[in-house]
Amino acid sequence: MTLDDRMRLSQLRHERLRSFFAQSLLHCVFYREHQKVLIIHCPEAWMVDSLLTDLEELCDYAWLILGVEAIALYFAQEEICRVEQYRGQRASSDLRHGIRKQRE
Repeated sequence: MTLDDRMRLSQLRHERLRSFFAQSLLHCVFYREHQKVLIIHCPEAWMVDSLLTDLEELCDYAWLILGVEAIALYFAQEEICRVEQYRGQRASSDLRHGIRKQRE
């Protein structure tokens, strides 16, 4: 796998996450810090509110898609919220449960 392949894969993962939170992440800038923390910079306060409302789901999707273990929300260059709880076990069990339901 080349560096270009890795960069494209990373871009596709970010686009996939954005697709699940299209309205609230549309104008946000986000990136992974040390591959473990998803940093999200929101340009407007309503975007932060929207993401806070969906925070548990955002954590689960971020872990499944990007492999991050924490999320930090920023507004006006200040950290508003940081969730460092590892959610991988819950998300993967929900995913397995959902797959099992689809097969029934």
